[in-house]
Amino acid sequence: MRGVTAQVYTSGRRIALGAPASSVHWSGDTAHFALGDGTVRVASATEDARTIQAHDGAILSAALHPDGKRLVTGGDDGRVVLISPQGGAETFAELGKWVDHLVASPASGVIVAGVGKNAIVFREGREAHRFAYPSTVGGLALDAKGRRLVATHYGGATVRYVLMADDKGVALPWSGSHLAVTISPEAEYVVTGMQENALHGWRLPDKIDLRMDGYPSKTRSFSWDRRGRWLATSGANAAIVWPFVGKLGPQGKAPLQPGEREALVTAVAFHPSEETLAIGYADGAAILVRFSDQLGMELDEPGEGAVTALAWGADGKHLAIGDEAGRGAIVTVSGS
Repeated sequence: MRGVTAQVYTSGRRIALGAPASSVHWSGDTAHFALGDGTVRVASATEDARTIQAHDGAILSAALHPDGKRLVTGGDDGRVVLISPQGGAETFAELGKWVDHLVASPASGVIVAGVGKNAIVFREGREAHRFAYPSTVGGLALDAKGRRLVATHYGGATVRYVLMADDKGVALPWSGSHLAVTISPEAEYVVTGMQENALHGWRLPDKIDLRMDGYPSKTRSFSWDRRGRWLATSGANAAIVWPFVGKLGPQGKAPLQPGEREALVTAVAFHPSEETLAIGYADGAAILVRFSDQLGMELDEPGEGAVTALAWGADGKHLAIGDEAGRGAIVTVSGS
């Protein structure tokens, strides 16, 4: 792809974020960039960006509200804040400690905040109950139906039914520190990114262990394709894409490795309906790879910071990109 003009120049627009991007989330045709200075930068492919002050400090976590219209943000000021489509910022909860993790589900209507050793469950605008864990929560994930909550911690992960306050949970044990976590679209697999540059997984409900290692760096970004056949991951010089077919998923199978470059992959995002993968790198570059013919497209050129935010709009026509140097972009992708 050398010498090819990046798509951001031909079918996209630059967005000056003004601070490192923590994550990006779409509501309709509008992208919400959660930023390290406590603000949310709101933009679309056609409208000028505007800034909303959300926190006194960094935004550590964010998720789209179950209503699909508002953004929920968690900060190092201990607050959970709701960002409205009109640009208002309303304190949703005062939790007193860093809000490291947020997940939400339109299917069940829950919002879950990870704070210290607790996962705090909110329903209908108020706290419903809390789940406690043996050590600090490393990551949270909800299944597609918003029923099962997976939390990682030292020594493994725990699966609970999120609406059952007295659920003691199903333990998924594996020695070590488990950080980022994801659950497959059909809730058949749980996969965690570990402190030791490896992934560990379990096939539910029989809890068969799956080991995926060989990464030169930690995996922080996961993305499943729509059917749950592929899991793309960051942490190497290409996107490591594991096959999840058959009884043992990726066990004993080699992954695909699209988009190999000298820079490490820091973010991955599957297209919402196609086997097309967006890949962001530590040098700020971003590309698009189509699985059917391995066709690659340069989305953005290298910059001054790693890509830390990458997300498709629901219709798959627009991709939002943000990096740790405060550079953002929205690219219109057609015929992917």
